[in-house]
Amino acid sequence: MAQPDVTLISDLDVLKDDSTIKVRVINLWNLFSFYNKDELFNIELILIDEQGTKIQANVLRKNIYRFKNILKDGLAFYIKCPSFASQRMNDVIGLVVAIGEMGRDNEDMKKHRLNIQIQDANGLQLNVNLWGHFAYKLQDFLHNNPHNLRMIVILQFAKLSIWRDRPTVNTYFSVSKLFINTDIDEINAFKKSLDGDDSPDSSTNTFTLLKSNKVSEHDDFMVNFQLKTIVDVSEPVEKNTFIIVGTIKGILQNEPWHYLACTNCNYKAFKPPGADDQPNVDELTHGYECHNNDCTKTETSVIPRFMIPIRVQDNTGTLTLTMFERDGKYLLKKSAKDLFKKTLKVLGFSTAFYPGEINALKGLKLAFKISIKNFNVSKKNNQYSICRVSDDEKLIEELENKLTVSQVGNSQSFDVAETDFESQDTRSLKDAISGTDDNITPSTVDKNSATSPMKNLNTPKVLKRNLEKVFDLELNENSSSSKTPKISPEGRINQVVKVKLEKSG
Repeated sequence: MAQPDVTLISDLDVLKDDSTIKVRVINLWNLFSFYNKDELFNIELILIDEQGTKIQANVLRKNIYRFKNILKDGLAFYIKCPSFASQRMNDVIGLVVAIGEMGRDNEDMKKHRLNIQIQDANGLQLNVNLWGHFAYKLQDFLHNNPHNLRMIVILQFAKLSIWRDRPTVNTYFSVSKLFINTDIDEINAFKKSLDGDDSPDSSTNTFTLLKSNKVSEHDDFMVNFQLKTIVDVSEPVEKNTFIIVGTIKGILQNEPWHYLACTNCNYKAFKPPGADDQPNVDELTHGYECHNNDCTKTETSVIPRFMIPIRVQDNTGTLTLTMFERDGKYLLKKSAKDLFKKTLKVLGFSTAFYPGEINALKGLKLAFKISIKNFNVSKKNNQYSICRVSDDEKLIEELENKLTVSQVGNSQSFDVAETDFESQDTRSLKDAISGTDDNITPSTVDKNSATSPMKNLNTPKVLKRNLEKVFDLELNENSSSSKTPKISPEGRINQVVKVKLEKSG
């Protein structure tokens, strides 16, 4: 049998579809469906030809079960008429010049991240994110080699991402391979290039340990910002950032749950005339316009991001907040893109319909870092953005204790004027205090905003306990509780009533 005419990988032409290549599998992995962990979604491979040129490949979905038991690491074969797509995997080599702190925001060790910066012989630098065991492999190397101040790494099969025109490479599941100061030809050759006379900083090739500029969760919620109740922030008086603790009671389904974000800056992008109504669910949709003045692109691609309007309640009121992608993805364990894609496939016509998965937010008790922006102040709009959430039970308990101490400290002893006592008797005092529990919504709260109970003193309230059993009313020594307090001609009160809180047993 005659051998086919073979084209080298370096000679492949996207304009031709009749080529034949001869390659060997040097890496292979399977990807499974996000919605069904037992469904094989894709087979991806790294192939190499006789000249050592590598290329990434994948098996079309319709052919997966035809080839899944045939393809193996080390297998050599011919591929006839391959179709071409943009390459997603890259190999990088460089001198480590900076190492960040290990990010452990997630309990899953696979999601722990270590950011490093590497530099080539010409002084060009690149950000690299090492995830999971790759991060700990480099950390262990540092620990075991404390006097080795020059590290050269090779990261094979790294995935390239570009954010605001800045490239970053990431390790890709277990597919990537990391080499640190390994005695191989590529690293030895790179060392020699660093030792040349014209190489930058060749005499002091050391790395710097970078302190993370990310604020810890504890400091962000307990130290850096004021803790408030919902009623305290119900009116947007000035631009500020506060912490509140509350429970998500519902989702406002009359507002969108997502927006189409510019992939370069994450601001909302707009559909120009003639663009598709719905973006492509399988890949980025191009041709949208970004109106953000700080963005480097005016024409951009878009991706769905969370913008979920939630109703949050504490024991003083209820407030509408907007939850965005980072926190929504963390709490729902799904991205907006995932739900967007699923909703479109199920309904086939609209993504405005709320996915049922979002209801998982209901009932969650969280600490919220909220931002009051200039827009809120100028428009008197009290639907605030969420900057960060925490579901840490110990942190939430600390915040609630801190809030309780603050409230008790401010109300242990206070004076109540008696001007209104003559006409309203004790009903005003009852109106000023509304008993609430998990099943009672504060009755003075408007449906669209939080309202102070003190603003509507004439609204009837139901007390769970009789006020006479909760308060001791003590008049001055020279007055009697059975006598009406004397009012001066100017309407001022000559006597005051001291109200003491009953100590709970």
